[in-house]
Amino acid sequence: MTTPAIEADPRFPLTLRNGSATFIIALASLMMANLAPFIITALGSMGFDPVAAGNILTWALLASAVVGLGTGRVASGRLRRPLAIAGLVVAVIAFGLATFVQSAPVAVTGLIVGGAGVGTAISTSGAAIAALRNPNRVSATSGLVNRALITVILAVIPLVGISHGSVFGTLALISLVGLALAVWLPEAPEHAAPVDVTSSLQIAEPRRITIAGVAILFLFPIWGTSEDAIWTMAPVMGDVLGIAEQPLGFTLSLAAGGGILGMVVAAIIGDRFGRAWPLTIALIIGGALKVWTGLTTDATTFAVLIIAVSSIYAFAFALFIATAAGLDARGRWSGPLLGAYLVGSSFAPLIGGLFIEWFGVAGFTLITGIVSFAVIVPVALVARVSTGAERALARASALQPEVARV
Repeated sequence: MTTPAIEADPRFPLTLRNGSATFIIALASLMMANLAPFIITALGSMGFDPVAAGNILTWALLASAVVGLGTGRVASGRLRRPLAIAGLVVAVIAFGLATFVQSAPVAVTGLIVGGAGVGTAISTSGAAIAALRNPNRVSATSGLVNRALITVILAVIPLVGISHGSVFGTLALISLVGLALAVWLPEAPEHAAPVDVTSSLQIAEPRRITIAGVAILFLFPIWGTSEDAIWTMAPVMGDVLGIAEQPLGFTLSLAAGGGILGMVVAAIIGDRFGRAWPLTIALIIGGALKVWTGLTTDATTFAVLIIAVSSIYAFAFALFIATAAGLDARGRWSGPLLGAYLVGSSFAPLIGGLFIEWFGVAGFTLITGIVSFAVIVPVALVARVSTGAERALARASALQPEVARV
């Protein structure tokens, strides 16, 4: 039975239009990170060694992150749609040039400039998720769409051939689809500002919401860097175990498929168990699995572990986004969150490579596992504030009959 507070939720219900726009633009915003292993391979085919290719990808991801962070406040306001359109136009042009111009400097420039363009997709899609009801389920559904399409793409590109044309062309195509759907992005709902709360929801007072918002902007990229370091270094770790390129590509595709399972679980659970306990459990399991990937010497076990790590990562990722979205329906925190995430993950290829060189594979994975364990307590506290803030907003709206229902 639907409670009055839920009925009064000022966020918009999920529809085909606002959902497709939000989810595809979110896909465009993370496409470079998802294709990181293939981008490094494509750059290698153009004459760049692994270190140089990793540095180029780092700069491209960093450009996305900086733009995503810098446009977060704009994305939470009235200019959300124009901002998304402008950035995606830049991305389509830049990635398109990198696809069709047979020149290493053009390809590198196109990758970096295109990365900056999709930075607006980061902030606008993140803010849009906060505008939709049940952030847990919406965030998981967004990730589900992302993973489903990425699974197909990671399977198809090796069949076509991993080259700058196939990889950069994919980036351009996804940006173009996002551009076409940008006019359907949900705007910030009315009456979505933080509200005064009753004593029973004192945990969600505005000051605590701000502290929680700032905290998650730090915690998410720290955790994300450890996760993306495992993903981007998977080819290196697989090579140590003697896994060839095609089997590795198949493993990465299955890993993306495992992410689908993680998102399905998050979508089914929705907000039934809140966010603190599910996140805590996911971080514990994910940390243990990451450590295990560096200890195994069996190629099959390694492949299974990479798939499992990806599944847990996807589940936790959805709940991180939902936690930020629950703090403010305007997207004040979920807007810049992915930008903050990419600030950290943009250094994942470089950090992963250096850690493997310094500490070996086992030492590298141990460090990434420790990161997951270290963020458990602060993440759980932020998640509790997020749930309280979402309930407080719905309760305040229920007490204001004049608020327009959506």
